[in-house]
Amino acid sequence: MNAEEKQALDIVNATLKGFVERATNSTIKSKLQNLHSVLYHLVVNGKQRLTVPLVVQTYAARIHAKEQSLAEPSIRNKRGGANPYHGLYRAWEAASEVILRPRRQRGGPLAAVDIVGDEDLARLDPELKHRVALLAAQNRSYKAQLDILRRAREAPTIYLAVASKLEGVPPTVANGQTLSEAEVSALKDFVAVRRMRARGLRQADDGSVETLEGRRLTDPGFLDALEKIVKTYDTGDI
Repeated sequence: MNAEEKQALDIVNATLKGFVERATNSTIKSKLQNLHSVLYHLVVNGKQRLTVPLVVQTYAARIHAKEQSLAEPSIRNKRGGANPYHGLYRAWEAASEVILRPRRQRGGPLAAVDIVGDEDLARLDPELKHRVALLAAQNRSYKAQLDILRRAREAPTIYLAVASKLEGVPPTVANGQTLSEAEVSALKDFVAVRRMRARGLRQADDGSVETLEGRRLTDPGFLDALEKIVKTYDTGDI
């Protein structure tokens, strides 16, 4: 682990310490420590990019006490910046940009997103090094978010089909495209309850898809959205 990666861990450790000191009860303190341990396991040991579903799934697998459970809304909800779980997750997200990025060769050129390299950090005093490393980690996190937004803008727009009132006229979408019979059949096959169970899947209460053991595979509302698309092509039972 290089100096910049150690500095990124120092930052998340300091963030954790601040949240724990401000926690109003022992349960919140314990959950913060547990969440920190899970995030460390995923990023440092597992070298994995963080997503809220992955964190919650891993947390549930490692922390079994019911009173210590943590749900996705507990991490996603910003609460005006007062949610310590969200703050700790974001701190680890920024640190992961440092820890998981490909290492450049010593003395090689800096990547466009880099502000300073390891050699530059090594020449700074500890206090300034801490501030510069935090700025560099935040810069990489913003760059990653911008890349995601850019890819999303370049992706094709998906329109829900609008059912026609004329019998025998297939539904159309805003750009004039329609799903083929095979595509509609594939969607109907996927959302059919008995076919889902045959695949070891089921619909959760929030409209997501999960395994029969309860492990969530999609975001809430995913299956509901598919069923709405299918219903625009077929008014019969799914």
